[in-house]
Amino acid sequence: MRIIFTILLTLGLLHAQSIDKLVKVALKKHPSLKTIQHRLSAMDERIAKSQKWANPDLSLTINDIQFRKPLGRSQERMQYHALNFKQIFPWFGKLDARKTYAREQKHVVLHSYKAARTALALQVRTTAYSIKELQARIGVLSRYRRLAKQNIKLYTDMISTDNMSHADSISAELSFSRIEIRQERYRSLLQAQKEKLAYLIQSPVTRINNALHIKRPRSLQYYLNRLTHNPTYHIKLAQNAAANANKVLVDMETHPDPYVKVGYFNRPDFPDYASVTIGMSLPLYGTEKLNSEIARKEALSSVSASLDYKAFLKSEIRTNYAKLKEAWRIYNIIQRKSLPQLRHMLELSASSIEEGADLFTYTNILEQKLALEEESISMKAEYLRTKAKLKALIGGL
Repeated sequence: MRIIFTILLTLGLLHAQSIDKLVKVALKKHPSLKTIQHRLSAMDERIAKSQKWANPDLSLTINDIQFRKPLGRSQERMQYHALNFKQIFPWFGKLDARKTYAREQKHVVLHSYKAARTALALQVRTTAYSIKELQARIGVLSRYRRLAKQNIKLYTDMISTDNMSHADSISAELSFSRIEIRQERYRSLLQAQKEKLAYLIQSPVTRINNALHIKRPRSLQYYLNRLTHNPTYHIKLAQNAAANANKVLVDMETHPDPYVKVGYFNRPDFPDYASVTIGMSLPLYGTEKLNSEIARKEALSSVSASLDYKAFLKSEIRTNYAKLKEAWRIYNIIQRKSLPQLRHMLELSASSIEEGADLFTYTNILEQKLALEEESISMKAEYLRTKAKLKALIGGL
């Protein structure tokens, strides 16, 4: 029996993991990150593509086909076969500008990958803390059920049942039924959170090692000083850089690329000859200037977007820090003031029950203490979830 117990305990320990370990597993295995990794890898090909010239045009011309004799190709000098080759030459630094733009686009994807990692880590942490909260709530409810049943039995055994005591007993039983209902709800929520965590890390989790333990929060300034580490903020900056690079590239389009066209002409019964054509498109209608103005305004828009997000980020940090402090203060009020008072009242009420006193008073105090213990668990979990969000807001995994 001891061997079986030891084996089961060992297996349980092997499947138990810390939250940090769960985050690492999720970052390694989640398919959403692999999707962005493939996009990031494709950006290298985009950069290489930016240095390629446009494909040349190759054409075959058969000139002056006589309807009265379509296959006759020696009727006159104008009858010829021509092979034409046309190539556009990018200049004015356009290849370098294309490469710069492609690189800035890659930076956008790279920072989106970092943002996705941060968001995934946050989901793992908040889900894990919710699981620990629900498990703690279920454990507290189980303990209170056992304690309450013991006292009801004691009350029933020691006191002769009259109308009032019978009503007290029924009231206590209903109270414990409500506890059972809450337990079932918590179990359902717990299963849903476990399924969510299993999706996030792509494997089931038996047990999470971490306890719901909290300590005094860092200062607000600590988080504000690090807000520029936020990966989504870096996406905005990268989008701004990409918009500026695109503007430079679009501005260059006002200078048309020249092209060279070379043709070889073959004439049966007459001398062959060649032709060379040099040309470029004429920007007569102002399309390029309009595109340049569009690119300029889009670049300005991206600057405004980055400034707006930075202000939003500062607001989010302040808001979540206020929630963090609130959870910390409420938890300390419950632990240092409310629960000690209720414990003392519960001890007095339990002693009174043994002497035949009213069970209703004891049950009421028990419910208050249970509510406070659940609130204490809730505040710890909320504190940890909020702390995880603040960690994500400054780019922490």
